[in-house]
Amino acid sequence: MNIKSLLLGSAAALVAVSGARAADAIIVAEPEPVEYVRVCDAFGTGYFYIPGTETCLRIHGYVRFDVFGGDLFENISSTEDGTYGVNSRLSLRTSTASETELGTLRTYTETRFNYGDSDATSNGFVTDGGVELGEGGYYNDTSVSLNFAWIQLGGLRVGKDESFFITWTGYAGAVINDTPLGGYGPFDTNLISYTYNGGAFRAGIAVEQGDDDYILDGERVGWGIDDYVPHVVVGLGTTFGMVDLSAVAAYDSRDDFDGEEYGGWAAKIRADVAFNDAFSVFAMLMYGENSSGYTTWANGENDEETFAAVGGFSYAFSDKASLNTQFDWVEGNDDQDDEFAVTANVAYELVPGLVVTPEVQYVDFGDDEEFGAGVRVQRSF
Repeated sequence: MNIKSLLLGSAAALVAVSGARAADAIIVAEPEPVEYVRVCDAFGTGYFYIPGTETCLRIHGYVRFDVFGGDLFENISSTEDGTYGVNSRLSLRTSTASETELGTLRTYTETRFNYGDSDATSNGFVTDGGVELGEGGYYNDTSVSLNFAWIQLGGLRVGKDESFFITWTGYAGAVINDTPLGGYGPFDTNLISYTYNGGAFRAGIAVEQGDDDYILDGERVGWGIDDYVPHVVVGLGTTFGMVDLSAVAAYDSRDDFDGEEYGGWAAKIRADVAFNDAFSVFAMLMYGENSSGYTTWANGENDEETFAAVGGFSYAFSDKASLNTQFDWVEGNDDQDDEFAVTANVAYELVPGLVVTPEVQYVDFGDDEEFGAGVRVQRSF
């Protein structure tokens, strides 16, 4: 074997070895394209498509800081002389929406995380051992609450909501403490509701469970059903020009409890007039049996009926500031004088998304007059 043959043999061996190694090499797959979040503007601002689905999601809410003082709010103060009360809140909300062959499928949730300095609600009604004695549904004590968790397909809604008696006509004025005389109906409940909206005309019906039943010192507190029969609420509404009218009636299905009459009916009618983009007024008339859980403005014995009225106006005097007012009145009876309240605030948008609202309130309870004031700072997102 000469040197030339040796070199050729060595080269052939190297080629064979290299070919074998090349056959075993790992081939790296091409990276898959990244699916970035897509904006979904079909259902409003802030929605985006959940990756890989046709469902649109919005995450929103607010952070709030309240300071209120005066005679009206001494019960929400941690100090012995009742100087002022403070509450901070995070409200975390989620909304989803998608189109289906049966209509728009939606969900909505809201969870509230409060850090307060007392066992009280925002309207000054104290609690006893965690049992809420006042209406309003807005807890100022340190707590976590699920305020909304409903599913809606077309006009059908099921889940945790505020009473149809509230949502059909809406809240009262654009003030912070809008329930100085007991409010305009109950809030938290599980329900099944259906709403028809034909444009100028709308109608709806709901069956409701009410809030949990519980007993405090032998007295029934709350408006939860006491058997299989639910509460029933129906509503009608129409819009023409600058006027919107809505009416709602509710029947509390409860029966007697421990010899005391419970249950019965209540009704409201409301008118809203928007004169222009800056100035609007509203008025709401309410009437019902004091024994009904829907008559939260009750003023008298359970076997009596009570009439009440709420009204007010809002005026935007600049792009950043608006004046909001509310006037409340509840009819008295043989043993109780009429009650009256006046509330006013100025909501000022300091920067986009941040609103500062100072508010004052005067209440005449018939046998006592009280005054309160405070400020709210809220960042919405």
